[in-house]
Amino acid sequence: MKIYRFNILLVIMFLFICGCSGKAPQVLNNNYDKIQAKIIAVLPVESKNISSKTAQLLRSRIMEELYFKGYSKLPLEMIDQKLESLYIKDINGNKTSASAVAPQALKDAVGADAGMYCTLTEDNGSKIFYAPIRITLNCQLRSAQSGETLWNAQAESTKRNFILTQKDLEKQTRDDFEIVIDEVVNKIMKTLPDGPNLRG
Repeated sequence: MKIYRFNILLVIMFLFICGCSGKAPQVLNNNYDKIQAKIIAVLPVESKNISSKTAQLLRSRIMEELYFKGYSKLPLEMIDQKLESLYIKDINGNKTSASAVAPQALKDAVGADAGMYCTLTEDNGSKIFYAPIRITLNCQLRSAQSGETLWNAQAESTKRNFILTQKDLEKQTRDDFEIVIDEVVNKIMKTLPDGPNLRG
């Protein structure tokens, strides 16, 4: 019995040491000299879970980070209003895909020079003793003039929550959720070159 408890303690200590981790961002296209866009339209983040709050939070955080990187703000509400008819929806009217929106449609519709297309993968399954929150984000910046992919990067972030009860799980998940979102967005945005408002 003592050996069993000792083994459990070792597992918990190991997981605690691992804490929060994530893969380094992977830049798939680094032709930075081609990025001349000033205004970027951030389209809805695609996710298998169409009601995912994670996708909505990620989209808002990406828009904020683009502003701090030197790109002009383009309100998400205005983007959705102008592109409403181009989104693919389910029978309940929920947006299921923004990838159907051609980059070339963005210039006339919202005045954007490029579109940010992102895909989210979530893995929030509970394990013994802990419940990991894992987010993988892949983003592409596509020219509104040519449709060409100007920049493409992927990043992952993970937070392991130790659980003893369901109440502990719910509280810890709430506390760590936005931390993981901020981390994955910061990782991926570090690979994007500064916009014209910072370059001068």
